[in-house]
Amino acid sequence: MDAAVIVQPAHYLYDNRYVTDCLRRFPDRFAAVGLVDQQAPDAIDRLDELLDAGFGGLRIHLASRVDDPAQWATPDQDALWRRMADAKASFCVFGPSKHLPAVEPIIARHPDVRIVLDHLGGPPAPADDVEGHGLQLALGLAQYPQVSVKLTPQGHKSSEPYPHSDLFDLYRKYYDAYGPERLMWGTNYPGILKSTGYGPSLELFRDHLSFFSEAERERLLGGTAMEIWPSLAR
Repeated sequence: MDAAVIVQPAHYLYDNRYVTDCLRRFPDRFAAVGLVDQQAPDAIDRLDELLDAGFGGLRIHLASRVDDPAQWATPDQDALWRRMADAKASFCVFGPSKHLPAVEPIIARHPDVRIVLDHLGGPPAPADDVEGHGLQLALGLAQYPQVSVKLTPQGHKSSEPYPHSDLFDLYRKYYDAYGPERLMWGTNYPGILKSTGYGPSLELFRDHLSFFSEAERERLLGGTAMEIWPSLAR
């Protein structure tokens, strides 16, 4: 592993000091995605502090506003998104796919802001999404060229042992919808240590998904991420 993107852990909320320290200590190894209260009056100031510290973007936790998820796309958020565009920063979007329609309007309004859907955009397990509605909410955002997807291990949604071949078709649907150039591997670290394991999760995408060519696999395992977070390529 040459470099990685650290995403601010949710349980630290808006206290980004630990990740900031990682960037300071290992500037050639990490890029980072932080958290700010996007509805706070000083949200842009907090964003600028993170940008100055070397962060490359912010994360949106869709499920944190289940009472009114439309708040993510209200007009008062546009100034923050414009600042993100100016800084060439990206948003990682995390949460169940049923909440993606809440953020889609602001994605559409800001085509210059790169978006990364965490964990495939949060579709339900195939067994719980027989008609595929939840999956289509995630695949539908492929219409926006600025949207990319993290492919992460989904063993908890599988009914088979590793390598969970019953999910290969799920990954293929993202390959077909987004194209390999907009896909990247996500580790789901540290949670992956309690399930598939770090090594097997890498092997899943490196060795088992045969529809990726060698060149496409290189993008999946680093190339796409380096385009979105250029500091990884230093």
